[in-house]
Amino acid sequence: MIRDTIDFALGILRPLRPDDAEDLVRACNDPSIARWTQVPVPYALSDAREFIGSHAGEDHAWVIDVDGLAGVIGVRGTMATLPGPVTEVGYWVAAWARGRGVATAALVAVRDELAQAGYQRIDWAAVAGNEASVQVARKAGFAIEGQRRQGLVHRGRLVDCVVGGWTASRDVPELVAGQWQVQPVGPQEVLPDLRPLASSALAVWVPRTAVGGNDCGYVMAVRSVAGVHLVAIDAPDEATAAARRYLQAQGCHITEDPLPSGWL
Repeated sequence: MIRDTIDFALGILRPLRPDDAEDLVRACNDPSIARWTQVPVPYALSDAREFIGSHAGEDHAWVIDVDGLAGVIGVRGTMATLPGPVTEVGYWVAAWARGRGVATAALVAVRDELAQAGYQRIDWAAVAGNEASVQVARKAGFAIEGQRRQGLVHRGRLVDCVVGGWTASRDVPELVAGQWQVQPVGPQEVLPDLRPLASSALAVWVPRTAVGGNDCGYVMAVRSVAGVHLVAIDAPDEATAAARRYLQAQGCHITEDPLPSGWL
């Protein structure tokens, strides 16, 4: 579950409030925000009130509060059945709060909140030329993946954009289960018909005999809205139990519900 209020290094991320309207008007009438974002120009008090009520289509929107409104950060695409394919983040910082690392700290906090909730990739895009946004994304651990020609609609026209993303770590340990060495593998190392499921898994292991190194099936941890499904495919019970113990130690809720139809 994504929280409404999140403490972060420089302040707090909190829901928008009616009394934020005047600060939003003051911030969004800054020419640089108008240049790089989709806020109305000029930005009126009615625009602020509408944004507070609707979040402009964002699934979650927070005020970056550092002794008052310092900016806004929001995410969309978080309502999928599987909390883990992709969500998207956007942000801006008011002129009076720039140069203090506010945007980077807020983005790291949202990134970690989404990862804790089970999201495995966060997309980011900015109008080409918005170097300040690029630097914020890079400092927050996002990989800048390239430029998309005419890839963004900005004020009614297609413009070039810079794109990137952050992905959750897949660092998974080897587990020991009796005669089995339960070794982590990447999605490309499983059988072709299992790769779509493996590519969305939190972890994939192959049980191998300690002597001889013979493989015996797969154990996958796959997250859905019901929790983490432990999927054993021709794997020994000891290996599956070891994976369960590891995931529970990481704080994962293991669900006994079947995977949604069509996932396997």
